[in-house]
Amino acid sequence: MLSHSFLPWQRFGRSLFGVTCLWQGQRGMEVRRFAIVGASLLFITGFASAASAADLPERSWTKAPPLVAPAFNWSGFYAGVNLGGGWYDGGNITTSSNVVSIVGPNNIVRVPVSDRSQAGITAGGLLGYNYQIDRVVLGVEADFNYVDLNSSRSGSTTVTFIDGSTGSYNFQNTSKIDWFGTVRGRIGFVPTERLLIYATGGLAYGEVKTNIVNSEAFSTGLSRLWLGSNSDVRVGWTAGAGLEYAFTGNWTLRGEYLYVDLGGSGTTATFQGTDPVESQIRYNASRENRFSIARAALSYKF
Repeated sequence: MLSHSFLPWQRFGRSLFGVTCLWQGQRGMEVRRFAIVGASLLFITGFASAASAADLPERSWTKAPPLVAPAFNWSGFYAGVNLGGGWYDGGNITTSSNVVSIVGPNNIVRVPVSDRSQAGITAGGLLGYNYQIDRVVLGVEADFNYVDLNSSRSGSTTVTFIDGSTGSYNFQNTSKIDWFGTVRGRIGFVPTERLLIYATGGLAYGEVKTNIVNSEAFSTGLSRLWLGSNSDVRVGWTAGAGLEYAFTGNWTLRGEYLYVDLGGSGTTATFQGTDPVESQIRYNASRENRFSIARAALSYKF
């Protein structure tokens, strides 16, 4: 009868097999443990995150602040143009003569006269600088302008003499301003950001022309003529006020009133001939050159 016996290598191999199976069983259990622990940790972490998110306040959304244009400031240089009208402010032409002392009162023909002042347009350019301190604006400005102002005193008459001859007497005295300029200071107040209310005053200058034409014509063919003409630049003063509005960041529009006083001017007419008696006669004309200007101006601020 055969009996089974295990060789030593067989017994050893079996023992290794048994140990190997045991190790593999333990390793499987460890893997399952790690999987269970990892799943638990993931579950706890997810729950905690959800709970924390539930406790956070609801997120609020805000709009971006609107773009705000920079505040307008009056400081800086500017240049512009102006257009308006002007008129003499009283003071008609005054006339005088030494004719009474030369020929006597009985030889004088009195001529009815009328005075007339003509308003005219003005146009020009300006240049200035402003400096703003809070709501106060200080500035200096210069302008140069064309103006068409005329003032006159004139008259005419016809006389019949004892001998039947006639004489025609005519005279015209005129005063005219063709241009003027000013150099002024300005001080203003800014009630709102873009509105400037200001007063202004300073130096004024301008050209004043004065003319005299006195003529006598007789039916006998005799004629006499006295002429006088003068043109000079007068210097005086000006004052006024205005409103100015900045309708963009660079452009402004204003309305302005100026009173201008260039002082007095005049001329003397002399006889245009050789008669010794008539050559002694002088005719004088003068006036005070005071006028007003009302104008609008468009300026560009640099």
